[in-house]
Amino acid sequence: MFGKLSESDALSKVDKMGDLSKLSVNKYKYSIEYADAPVRIAAINQRIGKVCVACDVEKSADMKNVLVMQKLNRQVDYLRYLIESIANLIIQNRGIDDFVIKYSLDLNKEIDNLDENESDALKRIKHLSTSNGSIIAVIEFIDNNLDKRLTLDQVSGRVYLSDYYFSKLFKRETGLSFSVYLNARKIQKAMILLKESNQSINEISDSLGFTRLSYFSQTFKKYTGYAPTKYRVEDIN
Repeated sequence: MFGKLSESDALSKVDKMGDLSKLSVNKYKYSIEYADAPVRIAAINQRIGKVCVACDVEKSADMKNVLVMQKLNRQVDYLRYLIESIANLIIQNRGIDDFVIKYSLDLNKEIDNLDENESDALKRIKHLSTSNGSIIAVIEFIDNNLDKRLTLDQVSGRVYLSDYYFSKLFKRETGLSFSVYLNARKIQKAMILLKESNQSINEISDSLGFTRLSYFSQTFKKYTGYAPTKYRVEDIN
């Protein structure tokens, strides 16, 4: 939400971008101050996106820009509170089914019932929380590209960080390495597809970017304690 802008303002051009997460790392390039915050719906324990605010500023950094940044942080906190409050009211008055599409599979319950050692990564990502803009942007990118064979170099490059620094930052913010998080998200998606779709295991493996079916099966068992075929036919609960 940028307010009223003239056509000559940098933000007028940026507003046409599809991926606004780039603003957090490009704010000096566009001569803007920027703030964002994740939006989490408590009733479903799910982060559904983020809200961002930005404002054109002078290129030279001074006290005025600091005041603008403080104002934007207050605005983004208010907008987050507003969105989360409205969402919770909708859920209270209309029920959760009118707010989100629910799978009949209770994935969280199934994860809770897995062995602690084998499902540690799955349990961690259920309660993942970070306020770091770069990590939020990366998590959103991963979640939207689970079908691809993502590499550390690809992902770190999206937030203009070196592989080394990004790896350290990601582990600090999430408690998981990049590769462990990526595979855990893929296996989460696989659990749903195995229970809720008629796709073959080979098709599911391909759709999640695994190079070999054997590697997918090994990874699935490592994270859940079950082979994909056994998980699909048995009542894990």
